[in-house]
Amino acid sequence: MTIAALLVWMCTAAAGGYLLATRARSADAGPAAEPEPEPAPVAAAAETASPGAPGAAQQTRRAKDRFDPPSLVRAKSEPLPGMRALAEFAHPALGITGFAFWAAYLLTGDRVFGAIGFGILVGAICAGVSWFTANKRAVKRGRADALVLSPRLLLLHGAGAALTLLLTALITARL
Repeated sequence: MTIAALLVWMCTAAAGGYLLATRARSADAGPAAEPEPEPAPVAAAAETASPGAPGAAQQTRRAKDRFDPPSLVRAKSEPLPGMRALAEFAHPALGITGFAFWAAYLLTGDRVFGAIGFGILVGAICAGVSWFTANKRAVKRGRADALVLSPRLLLLHGAGAALTLLLTALITARL
C-alpha cells in the first residue's frame, strides 16, 4: 500500500507538472489586458497641502509612490503582497520534499519518515489551495499574470492530491 501511495503521489505530481507546462504555453499565446493602475493625485495634492494639515503625511507618501512601476503598484494593492509568488514556489517545493520523505519511508520502513512525509504533504496541499484561490482572485480581476488553467487537469490534480492524502493518512496511522 505504501508503493500505491507513492505511485499516486507521482501521478499527482505529473498532472501538476503538466499544468505548469501548459501554463508556459498559455502565457505565450497572447498578452492579456492588464488593468492600468489608478494614478494617485500626487503632484497637485502635495503642492496644495499645508504642512500642518492632517492628510499631508499621506499625500507626501503618495508623492513618493508616483514613480513605482505597475508591478509594484499591483503588489502593494494585494491583501498579502507576494502570497501568490510564495504559494507558487512552496507548493511544488513541498510536494517534492514530501515525496522524498515518503520514498525514504518506503525504503527504510522508519515511521518517522512517513510522519514527516505526511506532514509535508498537508503543507503542500495547503500551499496549493492558497495558490489556487489567489490565482482565481487574480483571474477575476483580469490581471495579466493570472494563470488560466484547464479545469479537467485541476480536477485531476486535486483528486490525486486527495487520494494521496487519504492513502498516506491511513498508512501513517497504520489502519
